[in-house]
Amino acid sequence: MASKILLVDDEMLVIKSLDRLLKKAGYEVVTVTDATAALKEVKRSDFDLIISDIRMPGKDGVNLIREIRSLLQSEKRQRIPEIFMTGYASEEVGKEAEKLKVAEYIYKPFDLSQFLNLVRKHVKK
Repeated sequence: MASKILLVDDEMLVIKSLDRLLKKAGYEVVTVTDATAALKEVKRSDFDLIISDIRMPGKDGVNLIREIRSLLQSEKRQRIPEIFMTGYASEEVGKEAEKLKVAEYIYKPFDLSQFLNLVRKHVKK
């Protein structure tokens, strides 16, 4: 069975290109465009990896990951590795990601083969 990845980004172009890339690499992918939809997906399904943009309208990726971790802990489910993506290189964002101890943190635009290597590092197909 293919590893299941939750992809969260408010930019449809990013969603479409990464969805296509990940599916071509053999992963099962669920895409959503906001934190509320992401939380609903995590409540109803298990994932092997979460890839989330940090800056999104409404709830940002940092708060999303905090809520997902809280949900998983309350349901005694295993923590899911997370990869943060951002187009904004700021020291503040980097510090937030470090505090959360996410698995990886990558700046957009990024090399697709580098991105796939990060995914492979944290999940098997």
